[in-house]
Amino acid sequence: MNGTQAAIRAGYSKATAKEIAAQNLSKLNIQEKISELMAARSKRTEITADMVLCDLAAIAFADRTEIAKITAKGAVKFTPTDELPQEVKKIILGIKEGKHGIEVTTADKIKALELLGKHLGLFDKHADNADALAKLDEVLVRIVDDI
Repeated sequence: MNGTQAAIRAGYSKATAKEIAAQNLSKLNIQEKISELMAARSKRTEITADMVLCDLAAIAFADRTEIAKITAKGAVKFTPTDELPQEVKKIILGIKEGKHGIEVTTADKIKALELLGKHLGLFDKHADNADALAKLDEVLVRIVDDI
């Protein structure tokens, strides 16, 4: 799933592999073959992009306060895992009893938000520029129309 590495494995030099990869990935027949292979892998593994996105969303938006509560006396009371909602269970990576008590390790919320944001194009500078240019075009059209 790395065009540069694929070009190197195909025998291109490391110096030109990135450029060759970009050229190859722009070719329709190569894009079609990649899509075909990805669909076959998804069918074979029974893992879909939707499944991955749903789990990332669960990690990003799960209410971590459901795992434990602070009682009126200031003690921590853990919710038994069989009573946790399925979406909250998805974020738990591990539970162990350490020297300072019970430790619950959860998946990284910030990383999940970052991956979802990248998927949605929220951090793409070009997307921001395109939106700004579209708004500018709209304003310029209005100004010309007003003249």
